[in-house]
Amino acid sequence: MKRQLFLLILPLISLSSTLLAQTKPAVVAHRGGAKEFTENTVAAFQRAAKLGAIAIETDIRLTKDGVVVIYHDDHVGRVEGMPFGTKGPLVADVTYAEMTAKSLKAVGEDAGGRKIPTFQEVLDNVPTVLLNVELKRCPRFDELVDKTIAILKNHPAMERVVLEPPDIPTAQKFRTAFGPKLKLHINPGYDSSLPYEESVKKVIAFKPHSLSISYKKLSWEIVDLAHKGGVEVWVWTVDDPRLAQVAAWLGADAVKTDKPTTLLELFNKK
Repeated sequence: MKRQLFLLILPLISLSSTLLAQTKPAVVAHRGGAKEFTENTVAAFQRAAKLGAIAIETDIRLTKDGVVVIYHDDHVGRVEGMPFGTKGPLVADVTYAEMTAKSLKAVGEDAGGRKIPTFQEVLDNVPTVLLNVELKRCPRFDELVDKTIAILKNHPAMERVVLEPPDIPTAQKFRTAFGPKLKLHINPGYDSSLPYEESVKKVIAFKPHSLSISYKKLSWEIVDLAHKGGVEVWVWTVDDPRLAQVAAWLGADAVKTDKPTTLLELFNKK
């Protein structure tokens, strides 16, 4: 029903510049803007920051030799340019040297030649913006958690990290390690044992910095509950300006997008 309501709003809403200004969410460059530049690269993140994105979203995994890398997929291959429908080995089964032996396939305005960065490289080389870092479930996940804590300890970028663990127990481990000031970002959809609405309430009660909500799940009720609990709502992944307008109208605090240029132009209109 909520999905239907969201879609019904689309033909009815034509937001004026005044309303947009009143409900302007922050723009988060999803994987650095994956449809405009080679995803999950330092250059993509730096570009997004220069464009004016308030944050970048990225993903971390663990290689066979224990390196925390910036990589979304379970398997190596897609971003390296393997034919559609095929995939290489698990990231967990290859070394970092093997992962970086081949350049990534260039996307958008990128000239190419990019390599997969480490988490440390991103922290060291992407200034000013918030870093929404999602830990992907993977083999030796506990080791990934421990190494993430070790890397972030005493790093000056820590204050800008919005850490996204895949469940509340992992989130609690991070909170124990870093204290209440740590910005945690949680997707209520992680817990399939509960109805979605109940999972939302459970996550809000945990008091993270923000919820990670699919635009298909977004509703006034979720935004109202979150805001009453002092929790922000970040919506993913929105490339269509009409959907972004609806998310803004419903009160989303931030919108994740593969097209940051498009949404920055939309929300910066006077």
